[in-house]
Amino acid sequence: MSANKIRSKSLTKKLNWPATIGILGGMGPEATARFFELIIKNTEAFKDQEHLKIIVLSYPQIPDRTEAILRKAENPLPYLLEGHKLLEKAGARLIVIPCMTAHYFLPWLKKKSQAKFISLIEETAGWTKSSLTRIKKVGLLATEGTISTGLFQKAFKTKNIQVLIPSLSGQKKIMEAVYGKKGIKAGFIKGQPRRLLLSVAEELLEKGAEAIIAGCTEIPLALNQKDLPVPLIDPMVIGARAIIIKAGGNLRETPYCS
Repeated sequence: MSANKIRSKSLTKKLNWPATIGILGGMGPEATARFFELIIKNTEAFKDQEHLKIIVLSYPQIPDRTEAILRKAENPLPYLLEGHKLLEKAGARLIVIPCMTAHYFLPWLKKKSQAKFISLIEETAGWTKSSLTRIKKVGLLATEGTISTGLFQKAFKTKNIQVLIPSLSGQKKIMEAVYGKKGIKAGFIKGQPRRLLLSVAEELLEKGAEAIIAGCTEIPLALNQKDLPVPLIDPMVIGARAIIIKAGGNLRETPYCS
């Protein structure tokens, strides 16, 4: 056995590798379930023991992030901190939040954490730059809260990619698709949510978007790659695959996206 292999085994034992993943979810519950599935389906494993350790906390009582950011409603940060502490105490060393708007609160969470937080937004910007090398403009489908924070815009600007955002009327359609009485959060995936999202995607394509970002974790539940003539960038898939690597798991070669 080579010295490198011996050193690698020693380091693995010391770090308690693979690392335990913590999913701080419930925003919303169905998106959280999908993210868990994406980690499982994108892991190359032939038996149970080859999968990663994952702790899932679904905490749907966390106050709405968009309402807090835009309308000074109840602050979700104390709830996020509570959830983070529960995951950390349970042994999570890598934590991810499958909610884009909640990424606004990551700086505060990182200050209180010994675990490492994975940003789906930063991972998405990096993946887009390295995988879709010719793309210079992307359209963003996201909640009002996410767009107002500029998180995607800032992350993609560092990669020299312009983020195009919807018109006011287009943004209202997205909010209706996600939050409406017949929206995705209410359990309606086909029909109206899909039509509304496609309408806004077409608007962004007319503005020059060369790809569309599903910048809300609920959006891929209603919209998929077959619906669009350009790449649909899904931060959930990108993030799931990134965290498998960071946790020390084996990555499936062909991405699982459903």
